[in-house]
Amino acid sequence: MNLTAGDIAKLAEGDLRGDASVRLFAAAPLDKACEADLAFLADPAMAPAAAAARAGCLLAPRGTEEALKDFRGAVVFTKNPRYAFMLALRLLEKELRPQPPAGTHPSAIVSPSAKVEPSAHIGPCAVVEDDAVVAYGAVVGAQCYVGRGSRVGRAARLYPGVRIMDGCEIGAECILHAGAVIGSDGYGYTSDRNVHEKIPQLGKVVLEDRVEIGANCAIDRAALEATLIGAGTKIDNLVHIAHNVRIGKNCLIIAQAGIAGSTTVGDGAIIAGQAGISDHIKIGDNAVVMAKTGIMSDVEPGQVLFGHVGRPRVQAMKVEALLSRLPEMHRTLSKIKRRLGI
Repeated sequence: MNLTAGDIAKLAEGDLRGDASVRLFAAAPLDKACEADLAFLADPAMAPAAAAARAGCLLAPRGTEEALKDFRGAVVFTKNPRYAFMLALRLLEKELRPQPPAGTHPSAIVSPSAKVEPSAHIGPCAVVEDDAVVAYGAVVGAQCYVGRGSRVGRAARLYPGVRIMDGCEIGAECILHAGAVIGSDGYGYTSDRNVHEKIPQLGKVVLEDRVEIGANCAIDRAALEATLIGAGTKIDNLVHIAHNVRIGKNCLIIAQAGIAGSTTVGDGAIIAGQAGISDHIKIGDNAVVMAKTGIMSDVEPGQVLFGHVGRPRVQAMKVEALLSRLPEMHRTLSKIKRRLGI
């Protein structure tokens, strides 16, 4: 990064106090920043302590001007310092992780029937199968696999080792981290005569635009139609999404969560780490399922749910039934205590 404090002020749409010509070459946490670094302050309550920091330029919330009057470097006062810092980090990322050049590496294997835009990058030992499409500006990293008839959208980024199985669709500007598998077979079996027979999984997975998939995630193809991940949804590492699941737009799904087959998750929902969602249920818009929570029935929009304890099934059902009656039981007990003068 080679920006001035003045450049940062324009980027942040903020008000600059101090020397606009101060040059910044890196970004750092506030407590470790030096004179050549950009840092940010998110919490106005921490402004007095931040005044002694050594950063060359500080992004700070509006309203902290007086508390930061003794800060020695340049300060950019802006509405959302964290967001402005993110914009600066994007510029730094382009320098540290430049986009791979267009073209196909000599060790890659690309089917003659595949359609790869000249501006796309196909990395070392990658495989692009028959009738696959890799769109403008997409990056297919080293050792990636793009299956038959699959589509990789405009400016999508597949980090090394990603597998896109046959017929799956990756939207524009999606990011798939190393080891993600899109379109593995759904877990579908039918049992007859004490033998589990595999049900063919003939559907696909569709990722809409700007979806991000974490490392080592597995998203199963549908049995007949499509497993769908809505636009803008961000999925953390080590998440499993089963066949026929439909995830809404702008959801957040955190590490090690699991969503069983044919469940629907509404727009804006949050599924926290290690949560387990049963099959064939509906999670409403903007609902929050907290960490390690088990969901076995529909969740209303906007609900926040937490808690799961494993017990023998019959006992667990009795406990759940009693828990729902606790407020009534408490009121009754209180009345009895008052009558007895306890």
